[in-house]
Order: sequence, then C-alpha cells, then structure tokens
Amino acid sequence: MISTFRILCQNWCSRFAPFVANRAKVLGALTGALIAFGTPAQAQETEATDARAFLVTPLSFVKQTDLDFGVIIPGDTNGVILMDSTGVITATGGVIHQTGTEQAARFWGYGQFNQRVLINIDANVYTLTRVGGTETMLWDRVTIGSRPPILITTNPRRFRIANPDGFFAFTIAGRLQVNANQTPGVYEGEFNVTLEYE
Repeated sequence: MISTFRILCQNWCSRFAPFVANRAKVLGALTGALIAFGTPAQAQETEATDARAFLVTPLSFVKQTDLDFGVIIPGDTNGVILMDSTGVITATGGVIHQTGTEQAARFWGYGQFNQRVLINIDANVYTLTRVGGTETMLWDRVTIGSRPPILITTNPRRFRIANPDGFFAFTIAGRLQVNANQTPGVYEGEFNVTLEYE
C-alpha cells in the first residue's frame, strides 16, 4: 500500500493570502445557502456531493487518508512539527503551524480476533520534495498509532487484533523537520506500508 504525505509551506510575506481565499469561499457558501433558502418554492437548486465507502476483505487493508502536515510558516531558525498518532500537532523552534488541514495517515484492516499482524514501514526517514523544485524537508520519528503510540525503530512491528469482529485501524504520523527560511510551496513524498497477517 503506497501512501502520500504533503504539506503546504508558506513564507511570512504570503502568510495571509490563503486565509483571504478561504474567507471568500466561506462567504460564497453562506451566500449560496441564503439564496437557496430565500428562493420561491418553484425554483429549486440541486447540489452534487461525493459518497464513499471502504471495502475491506479478509486479510487485507485499505488506506482511508494520506498523511498531511497542513500549512506551515517557517521562520529564521529551524523548526519541528510533531504530529501524534491522533493528528494533533505541536510546533517548536522557528516554525508556526496553521491548524485546519492536518491529519495522520489512516488505514483499516480486517483479520480475526487475537490474530497477530506485522506492520512494516519501508524506512525510518523520508524526504519531502517541493513540487516544481528541489528543496526538501525530512520526515522522521515515524509512529504507528496504537495505545501507547509506537515509535518505529525496528521493522516490522507486531500487533494483536483486539477487536472481536476482526476490524482494526491504525494511523501513521511522526516528526517533520522544517529548515530556516524554507522555500514556500507544496512538499510531497511517498511511503510504503506492508501488512502481514500471521
């Protein structure tokens, strides 16, 4: 299973630009809602939306969400974004994190009650590269969401399915190292997750 991870890195000068754009979208949505409620009964509007389901067959797993560190504003010194297994962010050093889009990678699996599962991540350190450029950041201290979260230092990690119906979920997060004056842009990379049911 290949998953992607991405962040949006902004500089101080363009810090407020996305919030103006988001505010315009919100106002547009509110205006649309007011118009829809204020129109006569004979004038109707239809809105399309997406629906999705995750189908997990026995002894398999699927990805629900990619890892997303969200919007980050670098400073004049190096900084660190630490995401726990629930997706909660802590920013330290010369970096500011804008809350809103961040999420841990989430996967669902299906085995049998008390069955052992080996979860293997293909590396301990990953490089995110700026889309359209060569600048990079490092993602390390990879964690698998469990109670307590497990820091990946040796692969694979062994878990036991504790849910009587055999379904289980796990998340993947970790630490992002942001360089001083990091070039603005979207940074992306990939990591591989392998499950082995014993």
